Amino acid sequence: MLEESDRIAGNAYMIGSTVMPVYLIAGSKLCILIDSGMTMMGPVFIDKVRSCIGSSDIPLYLLLTHSHYDHVGSIAYLKKRIPRLKVGGYHTVDQVLQSSRAVELITSLNRDGEKMLGIDDPEIAFRTFRLDMPLKGGETFDAGDDVLEAIYTPGHTKDSVCYYLKNARVMFTGEAAGIKTPAGDILPEFLTSYRSYIEGLENLQRYPVDYIAVGHGPVIEGEEAHRYIEDSLRATHIFAERIKAYYNETGSMDGVVARIKEQDYVRSGSGQPERAYTINLNAKVRAVVEDR
Repeated sequence: MLEESDRIAGNAYMIGSTVMPVYLIAGSKLCILIDSGMTMMGPVFIDKVRSCIGSSDIPLYLLLTHSHYDHVGSIAYLKKRIPRLKVGGYHTVDQVLQSSRAVELITSLNRDGEKMLGIDDPEIAFRTFRLDMPLKGGETFDAGDDVLEAIYTPGHTKDSVCYYLKNARVMFTGEAAGIKTPAGDILPEFLTSYRSYIEGLENLQRYPVDYIAVGHGPVIEGEEAHRYIEDSLRATHIFAERIKAYYNETGSMDGVVARIKEQDYVRSGSGQPERAYTINLNAKVRAVVEDR
């Protein structure tokens, strides 16, 4: 069942955990899930998804912020149990999931998470899927009580999409606006393009928000939400300058990765698996050094 304690604002809820949140918009015309977490998350929130649609024939959509392993993991599990579920995401997600290398990485990183928690259940294993609703950005979804807009914001990945719930003034950012760590810092996440990531943040500044529903961590609200995108832009510039300075000192991208990881990984308290953290950090260093 949906609990009042899960409510963000209006008909928007956070389900699952703050470490790996999934969001649910319980509209009168349409129920919308945003992301699906890792493979082990499906059984955690399926009852809440079912409580949203109830016994009616109300449509159920799952909209992806991007195609990373910790956002697409439980889709196959959910679709098997709720066949009417339709999945939407940026149209190139289908191309990603046609790559055997990408599917192998998504599968193995989900297995890493399962092993960390001592889970061994073939029912939740990652399986590839196809989009039912390929998006390009600009689409709107009428949930009945509010309207959700898709905003293409590449930079974290080439297929990153944010979603804006207009009346409730909630922005679902995935990782296109970084992650706020338990240490209180904003961790920038420009994995494919530093330049596009900055442009995406600047675009998000046009939207009035009272809540920022990030891809990892608790929902940010009030005055902190009002300044979050600006703070994220500042943190992104600072992090990029740090990469450039370390690269000038070491002349090596591997050297930059090693130094930042030593300084930040444990201190951040992000809880991100070390392998995933290192893959992402390598991508960020490369994006800055190659001026992408």
